Amino acid sequence: MLERDAEADIGEYFRENLLDVRRAVDVCEFRKFAAINTNGERVAYILKYPEARRLPLEFPGVGEKNHDRALKLKETGNSLFGRGNFLKALGNYSDAAIVAPECDLSVILANRSAVLYHLERFELSVSDAEEAVRIGYPQELMYKLEERRARCLLALKKHNAAMDAFKSTLRALDYAKISAEKKQKIEYDARVMLAVMEKGNQLNSTANSQNSTAPSPSPKKSLPKLSGNQNPDYPAFSDAVDFKDSGSSVGRYAVAKREILPGDVLAAEKPHSAVLLPEFRLSHCHLCFARVVAPVPASCNTCTIIVYCSPKCRNRDVKAHALECPLLLALYVSSASVTCFLALKSVVQIPLNELLKMKDSLNAEIKPYKGDDYRCLHGLVTHGDERTADDLFHRAYMAGWLLRLLKRSSYFPKEVNTPDSADSQLSPEEIFVGGLILHNIQLLQFNAHEISELVRPKGAITLDKAKSIFIGGGVYPTVALLNHSCNPSVIRYFVGTTMVVRALRTIRPGEEVSENYGPIFTTMPLSERKRKLRLQYWFDCSCEACANQWPLIEGIDPRILRFRCDSGEACGNILPVSTESNEFMVTCSKCKKSMNILKGLKAIQDTDSIFKTASRQLESGEHEKALKGYFEILKLLDENLAPPLRDYHLCQQGVRLCLLAIGNTSFY
Repeated sequence: MLERDAEADIGEYFRENLLDVRRAVDVCEFRKFAAINTNGERVAYILKYPEARRLPLEFPGVGEKNHDRALKLKETGNSLFGRGNFLKALGNYSDAAIVAPECDLSVILANRSAVLYHLERFELSVSDAEEAVRIGYPQELMYKLEERRARCLLALKKHNAAMDAFKSTLRALDYAKISAEKKQKIEYDARVMLAVMEKGNQLNSTANSQNSTAPSPSPKKSLPKLSGNQNPDYPAFSDAVDFKDSGSSVGRYAVAKREILPGDVLAAEKPHSAVLLPEFRLSHCHLCFARVVAPVPASCNTCTIIVYCSPKCRNRDVKAHALECPLLLALYVSSASVTCFLALKSVVQIPLNELLKMKDSLNAEIKPYKGDDYRCLHGLVTHGDERTADDLFHRAYMAGWLLRLLKRSSYFPKEVNTPDSADSQLSPEEIFVGGLILHNIQLLQFNAHEISELVRPKGAITLDKAKSIFIGGGVYPTVALLNHSCNPSVIRYFVGTTMVVRALRTIRPGEEVSENYGPIFTTMPLSERKRKLRLQYWFDCSCEACANQWPLIEGIDPRILRFRCDSGEACGNILPVSTESNEFMVTCSKCKKSMNILKGLKAIQDTDSIFKTASRQLESGEHEKALKGYFEILKLLDENLAPPLRDYHLCQQGVRLCLLAIGNTSFY
C-alpha cells in the first residue's frame, strides 16, 4: 500500500489557492457544501467560485522541444564519442533525443546507435538505426546505418537478417557521397561477409534460422504461473483463493479454499492504472516501468517529459498518450500527488461514451471481477460516510482542478465541454466525470499500492547494499480486496507493473488470506502499528500478532519451540517447550492430553542445515534455489510449530529478499 495518504498534505503549488477558495466560502455557504451528498455536485460547487479557477493550467516554454539544446548535447556527445567515452556520450545523445524536434532526431538516433554498438548493446543499436530510417535519415548516409545494423544482427546471430542488411549496405552505397576508395573498402567488406555467411549457411543449415538469436542483453522478466487453475470469478487469482463479503465493517476478504503452501503463486494482477513518480519519468519507461538505457521520446513529437524503453512500448501507448499529453506537464510541474495522477488516469483511459454507459451499473456486483473493469475499481471502499466536510472540501478542490485539466484535452466532445469560467455551469457529463475523479481520490487513499524496484550496485552478487525504492503507484482492484495483518500470509513483488502475490506461510482451508499494508510486527512495536493503521487506513488492527501482543523479532526467545497441540483444531493450544528440555512427553494445559514431541523434533531437525544452504545461495545470487530452501523450511515449521518463532520469521525475511531480487531490479 502507499505509505501515507498523499492528499493529506497539500502540495505547495496548491496550498495558497486552496486557502483562498476556503476563505471565499462563508459559514452559511460551507453548511450548504456539507449538506451535498453527491461527489459530482461537490466538485461543481467548488468550481462556481472564481478563486477555484485561478491556478494556471499552461506553462509556456516548459517541457518543449529545443533545437539549440539538442544540437549542443549532440555535439558534446560527438566529442565524448571521439574520445572513446561511450557511456557519457550515450547520456548526451539520449538527452538530445528527448528534447530534439523530429527534424533533428534521425541523426541523433543514428549517432546513439553507434555508441550502443560500441557498448555491445546490439538490440538497442538496431532499434535506434531502424528508428532513424523511419524518421528520415539522409539517404547519402544510409550505408553507415545499414552496415552497423548488419554487424549488430550478426552479433545477435540473426543470420538471415544480417545478410539482408549487408545487401542493403551495398544498395545504399549508390547514394553515398564518399570517396571511391572508401566506397570500395566498404563494398569489399560487405561482400566478404556475405560470402562467408552464405558458405556457412550451406555447411550448417541451422544457422539459417531467423529465430537463432543470442540472449537479449536485458531480457524481460517472465511472470510465474498461478498455482492451480485460474479463479473463474476473480481471474487475477488462483482458484485456491475465494472471496467473501461479511457485510460488516470487515467488508470483502479472501480465504483459502484448500491448503495453500509457502511459495504458492496466488495472484498476478496488472494494474487498473499505474503512474511513475515524477523523479523517475525520464529514467523509466512510461508504459512498462522498466529502467531505460536508450530512452525513446513520446509519439507526440512535442513533449519532453516522459520516455519509453522501446519503440514497441511507445507504439502501444500512442492512443493513451494522445489524451494524456496535454495533462502531464501540469501534473508534473504542480507536483500533484500519485493519488491525483491515478484518480485522473483511471478515468482518462476509458472513453467518455463507455463511462456514461456504466453510469447505472457502477454499484452493481460484477462477475467475473476483472481489475481492468472500472466498475470493480469504483466498488472499492472510500469511507465516504466517515469523512468530515473539511476533508471532502479539500478533495473536491483537487478533483475540480483535475477536471479543469481534463477539459483541456480532447476527452470531452466540444458540445459538452463548457468554458473554464466560474460563470459557466458544468455540463452533466462534466459533473459526472468530476464526481468519479473525486470518488477515485477517496478510494485511492486506502487502495493504492507502491510499485517498487530493487536497486543494486553494478556487478554486485550479494544484496548487502541493495535498496528497495518506490518508483510509482498503481491500483490493483483484486489484490486491494485483501485485508491487512501484521503477520501476513502472503507477500507481493512486481514484474514491471504486474503485481505477483505468493504465499508466505501455510494457509489452511477457510483461513483468511491477508497481506501487509506496511506495519509488520517483526520490526514495528504494537502501539506504532496501531497508530499508523488508524491514521492512514481508519481501522483498529485485531490480527493475531496484535491480539496476542507478539514481540519484535529481536524479542522472540530462540530457545523456545512452540508446538501445536496434536489434538488439532478441537484444542488449538500452543505448547511452549525449551530447547534445553530433555522431556519428550508434554501435557497440554488446555485439553490435558499428553503429546510426544519427538516426532516434531525429528521433522524439523534438518531446518538449520537447509537454512544455512539457502542463505549461502542467497549470498551467491542463486535466488530461485534459495527460495526453494526457505519455502521448504516454512512448510516443515508450519506442520509442527506455531509462530512467533525467530527462525521462522528470519526465513520469511530471506524470502522477501529473494523475491525482490527476482522482481524489478536495476543496477547503478
